[in-house]
Amino acid sequence: MPERQDKSCIPFTCTLDCGSRCELVACRGEDGKLRIDTPPRRADTVEQPRLVPCARGRGQRRLLNARERVHHPLRRTGPRGSGQFTPIPWDEALDEVASALRRTQARYGPEAVLHAGGAGAISGRGFSGAAASARFFSHWGPVTQTSGNMSNHCASIAAEWMLGERVSGSDRATLLDSRLILLWGMNPAETRMGPNTTYFVARARDQGAKVILIDPRYTDTGILADQWVPIRPGTDAALAAAMAYVMETEELVDRAFMASHTVGYASYRAYILGRDDSSPKTPAWAAERTGVRAPTIQQLARDYAMVKPAALLPGWGPQRTRYGEQIARAAIVLACASGNVGLRGGGLASVGTRVGGIDAGALPYGPHGPARRISGITWATDLLQGRLDPSLHMAYIVASNLINRSPNTRANAHALEGLDFIVVQDPFVTPTARYADLILPASIEMERPDLVGSWGHDSHLFYSRSVVEPAGEARTDYWIFAQLAQRLGFGPAYTEGKDERAWIEDYLAAPHLDARSLRECGLMRTEDEPRVALADYRADPLAHPLPTASGKIEIVNPQATAHGLPAIPSYVEDGARDEQYPLQLITPHSKLRSNSCLHANPWLQRLEPHTAWIHPSDAAGRGIVEDDPVEVLSRYGTVRLPAKVTERIMPGVICIYEGTWYRPGRDGIDEGGCANALTGHETTPSGGPATHSGWVQVRRAK
Repeated sequence: MPERQDKSCIPFTCTLDCGSRCELVACRGEDGKLRIDTPPRRADTVEQPRLVPCARGRGQRRLLNARERVHHPLRRTGPRGSGQFTPIPWDEALDEVASALRRTQARYGPEAVLHAGGAGAISGRGFSGAAASARFFSHWGPVTQTSGNMSNHCASIAAEWMLGERVSGSDRATLLDSRLILLWGMNPAETRMGPNTTYFVARARDQGAKVILIDPRYTDTGILADQWVPIRPGTDAALAAAMAYVMETEELVDRAFMASHTVGYASYRAYILGRDDSSPKTPAWAAERTGVRAPTIQQLARDYAMVKPAALLPGWGPQRTRYGEQIARAAIVLACASGNVGLRGGGLASVGTRVGGIDAGALPYGPHGPARRISGITWATDLLQGRLDPSLHMAYIVASNLINRSPNTRANAHALEGLDFIVVQDPFVTPTARYADLILPASIEMERPDLVGSWGHDSHLFYSRSVVEPAGEARTDYWIFAQLAQRLGFGPAYTEGKDERAWIEDYLAAPHLDARSLRECGLMRTEDEPRVALADYRADPLAHPLPTASGKIEIVNPQATAHGLPAIPSYVEDGARDEQYPLQLITPHSKLRSNSCLHANPWLQRLEPHTAWIHPSDAAGRGIVEDDPVEVLSRYGTVRLPAKVTERIMPGVICIYEGTWYRPGRDGIDEGGCANALTGHETTPSGGPATHSGWVQVRRAK
């Protein structure tokens, strides 16, 4: 059991979709001021490393008094998007919401209500965020719901096609056995991807492992790397093909593993050797497409095949391109061809997160599922082009800055303008909330209790406590929906007569939970000897088959052809470049936000200015110097922000971190620098986001 917590400190954690889940405590000093920290005396072992938070977690208290915080229910008094509201009492607001739901259901049916949730509060038991609202509508009726995986859709699809299911990645501690680590689009210094990834990469390097970063940018993670290999976005499958070509022609492929554990390699082999199209996928062929020099490609292939064990850790940025399925599939083939699958210190090169975790229970759902689901990427197009029958008339948006987080922000705002009634339930007046008819103020992490699971790379559970009372008249999502359920006739079914604390006490009674540790320390952990993904399958594929048709890793996928993709993970050229927009845009996650969450935190905003990264050669030709105000234009919109002229990005590529809030000026130009004001509703063939395949122009601001 972790060491008991200081009684003057209250344990809690973030519930952000940030790439980690860390241990926080809120302590009151003698001066009465609140301080956020992490317990200093926790054990720190390979099996159970400390769960140390980043700036996002440590800055939580700054949100309590954020300027954009909603303290009372608000009713719109001006045009949608104007931000003009007036406070109203809770009873009046709840009566109005209940009336709108009844009215919409009676006139058009429950499908006319759009339930849009997001990742504003995840990993809890269903008290907060989209889980709470989904459960509410499961009792109320079959609504239309936004859906889709905006994070790792293509990587997950590749795992389903090739492995039969998503397979847990190896624990990060196994990197200590690696002699080579390829961080392919992986940026743990900023996106975390587990609270200890950077620690284990750094420690492995200290022990002699070589670390290579493959990325269009020299990210903050570059400090951990021995080599940076810049690559044009969307061409990763071409680099993988050329590496496979070198491995094949130099007899570096692990043929024994390929024969015993995979099926279909002959088809991919024919492709890389050029037997299908008379175009061998040589390093010179790939260099023209990727911008990576041919000798570097040869070196990468030889290192990955010969320096073992080698871990290929793909990030989720490369698979957010127009044909992102192909790089996600190709990475799995490379891991197989190198013979690193199932090796301690090696890896599978798939989604990478842990499947499952501590079962802490969840609030029971009602009898209704969604009547239909619409894409979280293309929902605005569905509305604007009249694709939905019946059409939508009302939206209930919870824990989601919907117009900001989905591509094509301006179109998203226009789509919301056409609805009859919009409810936004959020702690802040977000760009989406500005379009609401009613804003219901929700509490934040520090103001509500929950049992919160680990984010995806570890196995732990937090008893996150209420540190302070909710600001103003803010209430928990559970309370809000319980009040609405009572008005709509299913209050007892929704609450079963319990508040959050009563539900939590029920869950803590489960015999497999360490209730004492959770109550005393706020934390329960189950990690033991670090896990190695597919170790059993490697040892005996017949005794431990995969849930594919063959029981093996399948390189040829008929599912891909059903989506218009090649059956093998070959490179498919983007082909979307427009001479009017010659620069390729990437929109990575920021270390200062979790998607668009935390934009309201003034302290985080001050840590690093929001800029457009541009290479000096691209800047010079446009008369742009450091800190110049620039306009970045696409066929979807224009944003205005300062320039960051840096050699940390390759020529021809522009980087704007996603998540800043949309703030259009009178001229229509977004002054908030919202990256999605520049992206479109296009998807990958299987329906994933293609936001890293955007094309823009940059000019000095007028």
